[in-house]
Amino acid sequence: MSQKDTMKNIVGGACAGTLEAIITWPTENIKTQMQFKGQSQSFKETTLKIYQDGGISSFYRGLSPVLIFNIPKVILRFYSYDLMSNQLTNMNKNVSTILSGLFAGFVESTLVTVPSETIKTKFIKNQQLRTIDIVKKEGFKGLYQGYFPTLGRQSLNQASRFYFYNNYKQMIEKTSKFSSFHSFLGGVGAGCFSVLISTPMDVLKTQMQEGNKESMLKLSKNILRSHGVFGFWRGSIPRLMRVAPGQGVMFLTYDFVSKYFDKIKK
Repeated sequence: MSQKDTMKNIVGGACAGTLEAIITWPTENIKTQMQFKGQSQSFKETTLKIYQDGGISSFYRGLSPVLIFNIPKVILRFYSYDLMSNQLTNMNKNVSTILSGLFAGFVESTLVTVPSETIKTKFIKNQQLRTIDIVKKEGFKGLYQGYFPTLGRQSLNQASRFYFYNNYKQMIEKTSKFSSFHSFLGGVGAGCFSVLISTPMDVLKTQMQEGNKESMLKLSKNILRSHGVFGFWRGSIPRLMRVAPGQGVMFLTYDFVSKYFDKIKK
């Protein structure tokens, strides 16, 4: 990978990650609280409760650690994806896209997403909590609660998003020029597709990072017994409201930055 491509990943990822986090955080907050163990409130009820607890600012509780972590996370995502794609040039395009997406999800989960998501979940539940409090009480391993469901969620997220987006882009380019509007629309579609695929892992992740010590298997049985199959998609609506426009903003921003770097080369 060239130095220009590396810089494109860094600048594009930083801009995309920042905008995506700020714009979509309120719905992520609502989604997370709906997924807490024992929570049975609807989207409307959860939204009203958050507002009553502290007004508009309460919707941004837990944003600060995510905003700090979101920039390196998105940089790693695009960098890892491009890195793996360059190694799989002789493979079927769709298979290459899926494998590269899985790899990107693995890298960002292990290095950034798991600790940031753990902190985020605990901050949302207890706004007085500090990161140092988690480390003092549970050690650094406390920052890696829910590692496997987070790894599964992120890997499925990136594989499904890049797969959808790349195929959508190829379809559009057969008949017209791929515009900024197409970038946004493709990102929205990729976000919707990923929510359908990965929400069960997201529900398990939230409950494990909430402080639940049960295994993934036991948690799955409890969810199935308490809420049925659809319990694994609890919080899907607010998650969809966050992920869909968030991915639209992310792909739009990244493509915009990429075009800028391409012009520099010319």
